[in-house]
Amino acid sequence: MVNRILVEDRLDGTTNFSSWKSRLLITLEESELMKCVEEVVPASADDAEKSQWRKNDAKARKIIIYSVRDHLIPHISNLKTVKQMYDALKKLFESNNTNRALVLRHQLQNLKMTKSDTIATFFMKISETRGQLGAIGEIISDRELVMITLNGLPSHWEPFIQSISGRSKLPKFDRLWADCTQEETRLAARGMQCSHHDENQSLATRARKSKGKRRGFGKTFKGRKSTPTFEHKKKDMSKV
Repeated sequence: MVNRILVEDRLDGTTNFSSWKSRLLITLEESELMKCVEEVVPASADDAEKSQWRKNDAKARKIIIYSVRDHLIPHISNLKTVKQMYDALKKLFESNNTNRALVLRHQLQNLKMTKSDTIATFFMKISETRGQLGAIGEIISDRELVMITLNGLPSHWEPFIQSISGRSKLPKFDRLWADCTQEETRLAARGMQCSHHDENQSLATRARKSKGKRRGFGKTFKGRKSTPTFEHKKKDMSKV
């Protein structure tokens, strides 16, 4: 049960809180321990119910302890219930931080697809930033995210951007991802065809130039006249 949250998936901070929270809640729900996170032990519970609650709470606390990085354990180790631990982590990483929200929004709006990016890596960057904003309560609408994504595509994607913008209704973000992947494949195939065509044209041009040089070289020898020889004239001694 504890090992279902992998070591690399442990909570590290704000950057992965949203994904960690999803994994944790699913693990607790599967283990039938969600009540311990959402509620406190009822005051009307009898001794048997309280004893069972404490056992379940200890299991849930163990799951949380094993699902966070070592540097976060001091923040929750002295808390008595799993609800207190979960609320403390939410307060640390899910609180509405205005400054962080502004930084992340600025970062999202200025994301551009670079030469080293593929469509997959570019869309993953956008999704990750959107997830970080969602972790602090900043919800980005699908329409806004699509417009930000289109604005971040490179200039040679302009015909594709115009075709998407010209639609009566913008596609959803996931649909745009699929469309961009298809367009990337089409552009790659077209680029390979163009490169082969350019290479063939270059080879043909070099061949024509080489053939012309050989012809010109032969003509120069054929058309060249022999250098005239000057005969030695006898000097007229009567004019001396």
